[in-house]
Amino acid sequence: MDRPLRIGLDAREGFRENPRGIGLYARHLWREFGAIGGDFEFLLYHERPRPADLPPIPESCRPVRFTVRGSRWQAWERFALPGRLRRDRIDLYHGTYNSLPPRPWFRPSLKMVVTMHDVVVTWLRADESDPWVRYVKRKTPGMLARADAVVTVSAYSKGEIEDRFQVPSSRIRVLHNGVDPVFLEDGGPGGEDRLQRLRGEGPYLFAIGSALDRKNSDLCFPLLRRLSENPDLRDLRLVMSGLEGEALERRRRAASEAGVADRVRFLGYLTKEELRELYRGAEVFVYPSRVEGWGIPILEAMACGTRVAASRGSGMEEAAGGLAWLFDPEDPDSIVEALRAALDGRDDPDPERRKGRERARSFTWRRHAEGLCALYRELCG
Repeated sequence: MDRPLRIGLDAREGFRENPRGIGLYARHLWREFGAIGGDFEFLLYHERPRPADLPPIPESCRPVRFTVRGSRWQAWERFALPGRLRRDRIDLYHGTYNSLPPRPWFRPSLKMVVTMHDVVVTWLRADESDPWVRYVKRKTPGMLARADAVVTVSAYSKGEIEDRFQVPSSRIRVLHNGVDPVFLEDGGPGGEDRLQRLRGEGPYLFAIGSALDRKNSDLCFPLLRRLSENPDLRDLRLVMSGLEGEALERRRRAASEAGVADRVRFLGYLTKEELRELYRGAEVFVYPSRVEGWGIPILEAMACGTRVAASRGSGMEEAAGGLAWLFDPEDPDSIVEALRAALDGRDDPDPERRKGRERARSFTWRRHAEGLCALYRELCG
């Protein structure tokens, strides 16, 4: 081939204002692809205008925006994207968003890779009013069947893909997600002032809220009430970030019903630097999700030297690597017991903190991106 390998990348979520998990994943990928260099040209397919918070895009990565009127039937991906892949002479297409377009009949040689961060949405009976959830439930079996390779982020998710969809192990590549370097850096000047502005007064637990029911955010409020029955924890508060709109109002109501509204501080979307300060200042980071393919927030908290209490099982326990206090997310008594254990002796020197930092440093986006580049070369010969 007399030109670089041309890779099409689903960058839709990376061009979203204030992106979350998959959007940050896409941004990490194109940053690392630019740093690695080599015999690749990346086309970043997206449908939104360029957001104000978009980081620099490397020269080897070219944004390609096109739109489709309306959003029914996932028309952008299913109907418009295949023609665009033909027009741009793509050698390999990588779906980063747990999805793939139909394989173009006029390009049977096109290689296709999908990152399945997890397949929880395909079997968990939750959040089924979301159109995207319904779409993925229907289409995942076909997407996995036509993918030349499936990338996933944990051994747990690999096992689920094998067992639930009979995908051969040889077609699945486990590449762990990385930890953003920001969480491994010192806060620098102004960190204490920033933390004071965000946290308010007194010791606090920290949790990241979500609109999704499976994230189990409402569990934190009765948990706080029960912990405060201990005289030594009466001043303990909760800071919950990442909420806005209807999701925020729902969490406010839940805190009020639990009788702890006066001890909960809600914050919206935060910068990575603000998140870092909140992790560092927390007594414990709480992650009560029912099931996850991995657990990036667990590793972010560990990178900041913070104790973690998280749900037992699935990808979360794998991410924690034996360095978190684990609980059953369906058992309030189990959660209270784990939090009390994590809070006990939290001011003492803790070798687990050092081990947690070391573990977090071992997961890098560079390693993930290098693994993808090796896979692209392998599939394209």
